[in-house]
Amino acid sequence: MKYKWLSFLILPISAFADILLTSNIQNGCSSSLNSDTYLYATFAISQYQCSSGYYVPANTDHCVACPDVYDCSGGIFTFNEELDQGNRFKIQITGNIANGCKEAFLRAYNNSANITATFTPNIHNCSAGYYLPANVDSCTICPSGNKCPGGNLTFNETTAQGIEPCPASAPHAPAGSAICYPHILHLSNEIPNDIIYLKSTKTTTPALNVDMDNDGVADVFANMTTTQTRMTSASEHYLKIMVEGVLYYVCDDSSCPSAE
Repeated sequence: MKYKWLSFLILPISAFADILLTSNIQNGCSSSLNSDTYLYATFAISQYQCSSGYYVPANTDHCVACPDVYDCSGGIFTFNEELDQGNRFKIQITGNIANGCKEAFLRAYNNSANITATFTPNIHNCSAGYYLPANVDSCTICPSGNKCPGGNLTFNETTAQGIEPCPASAPHAPAGSAICYPHILHLSNEIPNDIIYLKSTKTTTPALNVDMDNDGVADVFANMTTTQTRMTSASEHYLKIMVEGVLYYVCDDSSCPSAE
């Protein structure tokens, strides 16, 4: 009788399990687990409650005192490997800084410094007859047909400052004027610039009086001065009047001496 021998190969079989560990396990790697276990790390970013005067530096897991170069208002901050949390560089830079990007500057007190630009619009004191055009950083002479009273004007990227179109009631103004005028005295059709801007207020004595409605009462006036002065800033001619043996020159505000 023939016998057949059967051979059995007994192999150890390991069991695998995914276990979420939420607390410490003593002897977690010992054979008491009776199985091979793959452990997967689950990360949660740490958060820190810092009091005022403290912040969380980059790659640091606790609050530290705020250096003098920072403002630190406190709050809840999240751990970050590369960036500081809760600090702000407080030194105002008002001029050029040589080698400003070197580590000695940017890493004051061994901490990264976040530099935030603070912009203050420029303010220009423009003389009467000048204004500040949009997106221009200097005073510019007022164009004709507009009035520019001058004063402290703040730079604006989109809107001109210190200029107003002349209204219908006083539609005339030469270039560089601070006011608008209701009428002009045009002395020559052949010479466009031979005009004098007439105003409703008498400012010199004597003055050229103009009666617009023929009622015997002056309605508008032109300045008069004994200084040799052109009629207006754009004219090359003079208008002379003799009053009681004294020679006067008729002029408007654009050409008359300011002292008159």
